[in-house]
Amino acid sequence: MKNPLKVLLATALVALAGCNQGTPGGQGVTTTPPHKPPAYGEADNTFNLSVPRLSTTLHQGETKVVSIGIERGKNFDQDVALKVAEGPTGVTGDFASPVIKHGDSEAKLTFKAADDASLGDFTVKVTGHPDKGADATIDFKIAVAKK
Repeated sequence: MKNPLKVLLATALVALAGCNQGTPGGQGVTTTPPHKPPAYGEADNTFNLSVPRLSTTLHQGETKVVSIGIERGKNFDQDVALKVAEGPTGVTGDFASPVIKHGDSEAKLTFKAADDASLGDFTVKVTGHPDKGADATIDFKIAVAKK
C-alpha cells in the first residue's frame, strides 16, 4: 500500500508546476536555442508573466482589478509592455498601454463587464513585450457570471 502523504505531496507538486505557465521572453530565450529553463526560477536574462492561478470571476455589470506579475531572471531589468488580447463580448479593459517598469513586480489591469456581457469561461492571451528579446505569453482565465 502506498503512503498517502507521499501521493498527496506528489499530486500537489504536479498541479502547482503545471498551472498557468506561459512561454518565457527576453534576450536569454533567443541567445541559447533551444531554450532550456533551469530547474528552479528563471533563466539568465529572461522573464515570465504570472496571472492569478484560479479563474477570475467577473459578474455582469462588475469591475475588477487583476494583477499581472513578472518573474525576472538574473540580469533582466527591462520594462515590459503588456498587450491583452480581446476578451469575451461585453468585457473591456480600462487600461491604455500597461507596462511593468523595470523596478516593479506587477501591473494592475481593470476589467469591466457590461450588463449584457457573454456568460461563460474564457481564456485571454496576455503578451509581454520587452525592449529587447523575445515576447512572453500567458493565458489568463476569466469567468463571466450572471448578475
